[in-house]
Amino acid sequence: MSVLSRPEFHDEETAYAYVEARIWPHGATCPKCGERERVSKMGGKSTRIGAYKCYKCRKPFTVKVGTIFESSHVSMCLWLQAIYLMCASKKGISSNQLHRTLGVTLKTAWFMAHRIREAMRTDGTVQFGSGGGVVEVDETFIGQKHKKKEGARGYAHKNAMLSLVDHTTGRSKSFVVKV
Repeated sequence: MSVLSRPEFHDEETAYAYVEARIWPHGATCPKCGERERVSKMGGKSTRIGAYKCYKCRKPFTVKVGTIFESSHVSMCLWLQAIYLMCASKKGISSNQLHRTLGVTLKTAWFMAHRIREAMRTDGTVQFGSGGGVVEVDETFIGQKHKKKEGARGYAHKNAMLSLVDHTTGRSKSFVVKV
């Protein structure tokens, strides 16, 4: 009996239950506010599979939020099959092979392979300032001049950027900050 014949690789609800058990071992947790107690599974005919509702922040969510599955219309069982195929193959698997094996478009196969490889990547990331190192933080506003007003000043129309520099390792990171 092949591993790919297990029910989580072919049934959508079983696939969601399988992923939920791995990501939320102590029960569903709201990704917005972190609530664990006042969360319940949504029911009904028009409700999407695996949908939960947080009664603290009143937001619906699924196990896909914050994972490689987020913003993807690919079914969960196809994701699990792709992950298994990429992990089980000795020399890796190309997106073209995923396309042929799973029966998805080449664009979808490339998208899935890219996300899976990104999740498996280990670049030896160490937290900034670990070991008591010095971290320099600075902010700036980046953007174009206001198009409608001549000589417009200010930063209301610009993006706020935050940059971190670790002096011991020489690494830097920049983020766009939503104001």
